[in-house]
Amino acid sequence: MILSRGSASLSLTALSLAGLLLVSGTAHAEPTEADRASARSLASEGYDALERKDYATAVDRFRHADALIHAPTIGVDLARALIGLGRYVEAYERYQLIIREGAPKGSPASWKQAVEDAQKEVADLEPRLGWVVIHVMGPLDPQVTIDGDDVPEGALGARHAADPGKRTVRATADGFEPSQKTITLKEGQQQVVTLVLERSASPHPATPVTTDRPAKPAKPAHVSRTPAWVAFGVGGAGVVFGSVTGILFLNAHSELARECPTGTCLTTDQDQVHHLTSVRSRYRTFGTLSGIGWGVGVGGAATGLVLLLTDSAAEEASQRAALWPVLGPGEIGMAGRF
Repeated sequence: MILSRGSASLSLTALSLAGLLLVSGTAHAEPTEADRASARSLASEGYDALERKDYATAVDRFRHADALIHAPTIGVDLARALIGLGRYVEAYERYQLIIREGAPKGSPASWKQAVEDAQKEVADLEPRLGWVVIHVMGPLDPQVTIDGDDVPEGALGARHAADPGKRTVRATADGFEPSQKTITLKEGQQQVVTLVLERSASPHPATPVTTDRPAKPAKPAHVSRTPAWVAFGVGGAGVVFGSVTGILFLNAHSELARECPTGTCLTTDQDQVHHLTSVRSRYRTFGTLSGIGWGVGVGGAATGLVLLLTDSAAEEASQRAALWPVLGPGEIGMAGRF
């Protein structure tokens, strides 16, 4: 057991604490006298808690002491307390940090001994780590957590370290129903978890977004046809823009249809996943832009026509005409009043 050396180590660390506090400035900024006194008291409380197997208290005290005086002796005992709580992954990373930092030249013997202890104890701990391989079927960009902690996208489909015990793996994605599984992971065990996300049965209703309508301007002395030509120009530009982005949207849609004929992409190949994510992003972007472009084109043409076909009424129409976008899942367009 890793903690079998606990009593001897605690005694050695307690005896060397005063010495390590004097030289701790070699690794971090020089602590104040108040910092030294606080760290000495916190570390002493942590050692007592570790001997009593009150691991939660020990972790708390050692964390605060380490924040004030960063020393490998404190770090080793913090890792031992984490093991007592079953937090093997965090303890493993703490040991690795101690090994990477080492003991600076001129450090007390207790620091060098702590680094040696870390090397031995991390070798004992590594075979006890649990491992989870997570696969998510359905969406291209799922958000995955283990017990509420985020799992990076790069870790999906690969071995991901986890603490032994009961773990809950959950995956969510826009437009899909969430899925989760609870597993019991034993020490040194690896489990594969596959989550299949189904598309949501009913889409959310479209929510119109309206802009503030301007106050009615003062009545002009005569009617100008310039606003009509401006409206036609804006409408023409909108049609051109909507056509170009519409072609790009259709190209992306065709590519997705070839790669995912059933509407659901089932693949675990990372290169394919990245490719499909890019295509899907283009599909959404150009679809949105095309809808907006056509909406502006139709709205501009309608506004210009109203302004041209009316004489005195054109003045009132120009004051009351308004356009606003309507956006929602599967729905992009323009609404207006003329």
